[in-house]
Amino acid sequence: MSNIEMTTYATKELVVNWHITEACNYKCDYCFAKWNSNTKEILHSISKIEAVLTQIECIRHLFNTKSNKILFENLRLNLVGGETFLYEKQLRNIISLSKKYGFKLSAITNGSLFNSDNIEFIAQNFSSIGISVDSLNKDTNLMIGRSSKKKVFDYQETLLAINQMREINPNLDFKINTVVNKLNFSENLSDFIQQVKPRKWKVFKLLPIYSDKLEIQDHEFYSFIKTHAHLSEIMSIENNDDMTESYLMIDPLGRFFQNGIERGYNYSSPLCEVSADFALKQINFDTNKFISRYKRII
Repeated sequence: MSNIEMTTYATKELVVNWHITEACNYKCDYCFAKWNSNTKEILHSISKIEAVLTQIECIRHLFNTKSNKILFENLRLNLVGGETFLYEKQLRNIISLSKKYGFKLSAITNGSLFNSDNIEFIAQNFSSIGISVDSLNKDTNLMIGRSSKKKVFDYQETLLAINQMREINPNLDFKINTVVNKLNFSENLSDFIQQVKPRKWKVFKLLPIYSDKLEIQDHEFYSFIKTHAHLSEIMSIENNDDMTESYLMIDPLGRFFQNGIERGYNYSSPLCEVSADFALKQINFDTNKFISRYKRII
């Protein structure tokens, strides 16, 4: 028998979050998707999209050399905004090019742009859809900024769209994202969550990147968690420390970014100009914290 000790891996899916645009039809007070750049976003350039996707594929191999416990067999590209479905033509280009690399695709959306023309397209091209739902109350959504041209977020329309997409693609996963803040920490979303039946409900404590107007204290955040304790099996709870330096995030210019010491972000060079390895070294990124977010099944 060989004395060589074999390394055991848990195979996982690596998730890279690409914020493809800052543009959005909502104006949420605590939105962190603000990069304040006058440069044209790269989703409008096929060649730059291809260059960024090439480096995104390299990220998986980089992390496989940094962990002796987890092997990332595939990569899921999570498309985020702004509002992800705002630029349909450009989004279709990204999807088409991503499939050449074999990436799985997911998206985060505020759900306001679901319609009869795009529901089938979404259901057929994504493996997972995350929908941001912070409140079911019209007045609360108005105060948060979750409205567009006087049309406020309507959770019933969202439920209808989810059911329609499930009919088209029964394997499509749904996730709900909720940012707990001063206006909604006492709200109970249980009935809505139970109707959606999401695979995961991600609950975030408001991270004050640009505005702390609706910031809450820890006891208020955990009061919200306690209200929904009966849904703990699907809840993924993240406070500010959990979120810091532990996500792979790319901005609309193709740059890695992380929270800065003060307000705003620190950035790498664009991935359409430098390698992913070089760019990651330009930002504060906690590899150990990132890997620890993946449950190890050994």
